[in-house]
Amino acid sequence: MRLIRFQLLLLFLALALGGAVQAFPITLSLAPSSVALLPGESLTIEVYVAGLEDDEESQVALESFDLDLEFDKTRLSFDSLTFGITLGDPDDNSETFLTGPGTPNTTGIVAIGEFSLLLESDLLMLQGIPPLLLATIEFTALNNPGPAELEFINLGSSSLGGIAGAPLGNELDPPPSALNVTIVPEPGAAALLLTGGALLARRRGARV
Repeated sequence: MRLIRFQLLLLFLALALGGAVQAFPITLSLAPSSVALLPGESLTIEVYVAGLEDDEESQVALESFDLDLEFDKTRLSFDSLTFGITLGDPDDNSETFLTGPGTPNTTGIVAIGEFSLLLESDLLMLQGIPPLLLATIEFTALNNPGPAELEFINLGSSSLGGIAGAPLGNELDPPPSALNVTIVPEPGAAALLLTGGALLARRRGARV
């Protein structure tokens, strides 16, 4: 009987420990969540990650990220990509490796990647309390009114990495939501259309 109780106790402890090391939810988000722009106006997007705390509420260091942000290149023009200091000084090659945006206006994809060489303790000091700002991206609205979406694609286990490359990206919960952008016609153009319509209506009325 004692042996059975001991085995049950071991099973309970194993289950408890297993629950303690289960993956915790990580969220990847874009800010703002929606925006309306006139042609020629600038759009600033910030990329955040949150939920890097385990069950004991101690933060897990983020060592790398590799993200692809897809956008509508017929309505938005990519301008710039600026990395935050979450993984160290982006201008110091002894701390981080960066992958630039490539040719986003041709591909319609902004590649956002960074890998840190800093120690875990240094990363935790830099990262502080989530959400963490990973990057800031600038776009310009093109003269093509209509809706456009920006969303992450090709997400996988290597999208977010912890210390020694431990995969975090496959634990994104819930999946990132898209950023809804609407390019609206310029007020002057809309006023000209209304005025033209009114003149046509008057001419037709005069003929009748």
